[in-house]
Amino acid sequence: MGPQEKLQQDVRKFLEVYSVLSPEGKAQFEAQMNGEVRSKDERTKKLYYALLQAAKDGKDIKAAIEQMNRASN
Repeated sequence: MGPQEKLQQDVRKFLEVYSVLSPEGKAQFEAQMNGEVRSKDERTKKLYYALLQAAKDGKDIKAAIEQMNRASN
């Protein structure tokens, strides 16, 4: 599996899991993610937050990856 396929698979899983969480589950997940991401470098933070925003907006895999690409540039 190439890096692009792996990225698509990982983003798909993230979007699928986020979409089935209850509102309380989403809030807990976001709080936990904020804690984990806090110690990461700025580029990594931007990527995670772009992915999370794409999930919140109900975007598909392609749109989520495009949003992550824009955030990292």
